[in-house]
Amino acid sequence: MAGILFTSVNWGNFGLNIGEAESAVLDRRNDLAKSLSIDSLVFMTQSHSDIVNIVDIVTSSQPVVEADAVVTCEKGVGLAVLVGDCVPILIRSTTCVAAIHAGRVGMTNGIVSKTIDAMKKLNGEKFEAVMGPSICSDCYEVSEEMYKEVANGFPRAATTPSEHKLDLQSELGYQLTNAGVEALNLGICTLESSEYFSHRRSQRSGNPEGRQVGVIWL
Repeated sequence: MAGILFTSVNWGNFGLNIGEAESAVLDRRNDLAKSLSIDSLVFMTQSHSDIVNIVDIVTSSQPVVEADAVVTCEKGVGLAVLVGDCVPILIRSTTCVAAIHAGRVGMTNGIVSKTIDAMKKLNGEKFEAVMGPSICSDCYEVSEEMYKEVANGFPRAATTPSEHKLDLQSELGYQLTNAGVEALNLGICTLESSEYFSHRRSQRSGNPEGRQVGVIWL
């Protein structure tokens, strides 16, 4: 059975290059791996891409890989996804697990289906997913042009044209279900809850940035 964890503000910031000393963040990442009693914890350099990286026993020794989704069949290897408002998705199956960073761009570029396809190639079956804390549809307002562009292609992400707010959780939940994945949405909004870091809240308040992390491991 796979282990799943979502951190909060109380765990500290796990993101690099957002104002905190790199050494402090790396120490925190190492401490997290030790607390979970896993051999390694692999993070991603996330760029809102559609790149899925397969982590084997060789690449598991690398603390960071270029991707917005990671998959592994290796026991004792943890996969981490950093988020400040985007949707962290953790998926387990019979043979492998995955962590996905799903923002607006990743959602529209099919990061979910590409991750599921990668897991199926590794003989994964009976998929279950958890969608962690992320910005909700009441809080994710975008430009009118961006709203129309996304809503036209992904109607489940649409709310009302007058407010042009996007519902990433709804669309991603549909994508998971459509791919044969049993999905649980924790329904926690990062902007509304002070227990979690939020990029938008930091921009509005001027408070330091931070990133929580979702972790899954076999």
